[in-house]
Amino acid sequence: MFKDPIVIAGAGPVGMTVADILSLKGIPVVVLEKGSTPSREWRASTFHAGTMELLEPFGVADELMKRGLPADKVQYRDRKTGLYAEFDFSLLKDETKYPFRLQCSQATYVEILAQRLSTRPHAKLLFDSEVVDFEQDESGVNVTVQTPSGSYQIRTPYLLGADGGRSTVRKKLGVGFDGYTLEERWLLVGTPVPFDRYIPDLAFVNYISDPEEFLFILRVPEAWRFLYPISPETSDEVALNPENIQKTLQKALHTTDTFPIVENTIYKIHQRVADSFYDGRVILLGDAAHINSPMGGLGLNSGIHDAIDLSIRLLRISEGAEFGPEFDTYNEVRRWVAMEYVRKISEKNTNVVKEKDPAHRLQLQKEMAELAADPERAKKWLLASAMIASAREEGIGELPKTQV
Repeated sequence: MFKDPIVIAGAGPVGMTVADILSLKGIPVVVLEKGSTPSREWRASTFHAGTMELLEPFGVADELMKRGLPADKVQYRDRKTGLYAEFDFSLLKDETKYPFRLQCSQATYVEILAQRLSTRPHAKLLFDSEVVDFEQDESGVNVTVQTPSGSYQIRTPYLLGADGGRSTVRKKLGVGFDGYTLEERWLLVGTPVPFDRYIPDLAFVNYISDPEEFLFILRVPEAWRFLYPISPETSDEVALNPENIQKTLQKALHTTDTFPIVENTIYKIHQRVADSFYDGRVILLGDAAHINSPMGGLGLNSGIHDAIDLSIRLLRISEGAEFGPEFDTYNEVRRWVAMEYVRKISEKNTNVVKEKDPAHRLQLQKEMAELAADPERAKKWLLASAMIASAREEGIGELPKTQV
């Protein structure tokens, strides 16, 4: 058992997952969050079957099922010609007890974990507390924390950087964050009005191809969400103008109706992976280690997989395992998943909906249609997109099966 608590920078879904698992197993933790409250942003809202399986042993999957909305199909549509491919998660009914994507906002997930932490005396969740610096030595890390009333230091055997894409922990480590940022931005809009009222047979998850203005439509318990691109020439102010948002919704849904808007957020889209996920006793996970396009719902899920993998390794280290080999394998496995799995799938989903060349766009659609129409290939695709394949093949908290 560790003498001092594990310090976690960031109270988002990834940092809170580590805190929940470690404290559940009796490891003291301190979560430091620079915000004054848990984030109420919906942001990511899909929990894949592979993630639900990994959360089940810790009792979190049952809580999510009470709050989430199962989506049993994923549709690919063309803005002009309509549906061209549909993937049915019932193909996975013999593979998992979660043959669906569970739609539930990350804010709800964080709320569930915060409630669980509040019942554990050896778990502290501190707000208005930002990790601004640290120094590590052979036996631990001295972390400097900034609060409204001043700064202080806390000692920890390991500092976990789950502080997002702009991670202070990663920057202080001096770790590279290679990749690219799309020139365009994307606008996410939410409304409680059901979109299937306007588009018959619309699934809860939909990728809609269009060379000028692709769409991503999905349902969460609170609303229908609508994601579309903003040109580099369009200012945030113009994009967020209520009249312009209404025009975009009306055009997509072929209506003159107006829609109450319950969320509108502009995103920059990045595809980046850290050069290393750890240095000594400081470890990166989630968006601090890798960020990607939201097409496919892989960012939140792969971050939670990082958290579970790292938690299992820390539990083994608390029982006497050497941290070097554990973190080496964590770095190898999780970087591979980020580079060769998450990035490739999210890039493919993005390219399918935004391809501008007519011939290539039709070819991509034809390939997706043929894939969806072949049950064997569709099942393999679903196992990958549901993150079942990556969790099982590479292992969580284990050596990759190819290296055992």
